[in-house]
Amino acid sequence: MGVNWLTGVTDAAVPEELPVLAQTQQELRRLLADDGVPLRRLSMALMADPAMALRVLQRANAVPHRHFRTDVVMMEDAIQMLGTQAILQLDAGAKVADMALDDVRLASYRRSAGRSVLAALLALDWAELDRDRFPSEVSLAALLNNLGELFLLAHGDARINRYLELVEMSHVLPHEAEYVSLGQSLEDLGHLLAVQWGLPEMVREAMRARNARYPRTLCVMLATQIARDAFADWRHPQQSSDLRLAAALLNLDLSALMQRVNSVIGVFNRTAVHNDLKPLKLLPQYSSQRADEREAPLPAAFCLAPRADDYAACLNALSTDALPDREAVLVTVLRGLHHGLGLNRVVFAVYHPMQRTLTAEFMIGTDFEPSFNRFSLSLDDSAGFFSALLDAPAAIWLDEGNQDDLLPRIPRSIIELTGITHFFIMSVWVHGAPLGVIYADRRSESCHLDERSYTAFRRLVSQAAERLESLGVT
Repeated sequence: MGVNWLTGVTDAAVPEELPVLAQTQQELRRLLADDGVPLRRLSMALMADPAMALRVLQRANAVPHRHFRTDVVMMEDAIQMLGTQAILQLDAGAKVADMALDDVRLASYRRSAGRSVLAALLALDWAELDRDRFPSEVSLAALLNNLGELFLLAHGDARINRYLELVEMSHVLPHEAEYVSLGQSLEDLGHLLAVQWGLPEMVREAMRARNARYPRTLCVMLATQIARDAFADWRHPQQSSDLRLAAALLNLDLSALMQRVNSVIGVFNRTAVHNDLKPLKLLPQYSSQRADEREAPLPAAFCLAPRADDYAACLNALSTDALPDREAVLVTVLRGLHHGLGLNRVVFAVYHPMQRTLTAEFMIGTDFEPSFNRFSLSLDDSAGFFSALLDAPAAIWLDEGNQDDLLPRIPRSIIELTGITHFFIMSVWVHGAPLGVIYADRRSESCHLDERSYTAFRRLVSQAAERLESLGVT
């Protein structure tokens, strides 16, 4: 189950594969029977169904633009460009989920679509609060942020059922559930489809973990996370971290954020019943003391098993001329460490010598951790541990044997960010200068690193550095 599986699923994929909800069709036909229907009302009806919104947005961006070359990024603009007759035709030609899917898939598809709608409502509320110039653009990106999951449910791939069982019933972290059930990242799948279907840049880039450092895309990611937390009855293991980061993004205290979240859930619940969804529970109000508490590290439900064939394939690719550029090399080495060695979170942080900073650029296993994906470090005196890695080529395995010496040299913010004190890290040097560092851990202290993994980690990173050097990367 590797890249070929993902390619095979998406090669012939079209937006029309996602069915619309029956309630959407009924509401659209009622609205479009009135020639004077307000544009905003029609837009809201389309935004209540990610599949129908996808059709309209994709079709609008496929129209040759005579006077401009920018993306159509808001539903109101897409409606004006296409006209109501074209939307009627799109609606008439759409598959209906209630007829196209069996009962089990239909229930999962409705929940996934419902999470997407709630994410769009949260993103709209937050973008308006933040006085974003185009809040509808942020909302639409949130509506489609769950595209990979929706597509697999519509496509009928049985692997998505196992993924949802692990996440929704067993409360396994999404990254681990992807690893054992899908073998691929749902965000990668969604991004591939968004690019293939010509969706706007905001939709595409909100699916890239590294963009968590930008406020607008972070808003989309956090809205998606909070919607997931709400559908898990507020039992998701990372929800406190999500809420704290959202409050910081919006410059709110946690109690004010929670009130806004509950107001949006109230709006969502008024229409959820029409799509056979149960009303969501409101977010329980935290005490001020609990709001400031950090979650205790959770024991892992299971530890990721290494896959020797994946590791060998990545090592072979790095040893040949198969990888044409810097991005291909870095993506491959991270895949080898994650899929091949079973290291849960792997990050390449690029070094900016002028600013003396390290910033996360490529990540794997962290799609659902926007806080982690915002990693950025200034190499001042408090970052002596990282500065040493960039003074000379080096690799370090932080464990019990060296923690007394090394932990005091690691900024406290990094330990709080990772939540772990056992990891591998190695600097990547090219042509005698540091390009960055590669960090890897197992997310939970209950999953142990070992000498064999450390040796394989260093070998793969060293091979990647050699390939980057042969490509002339500086």
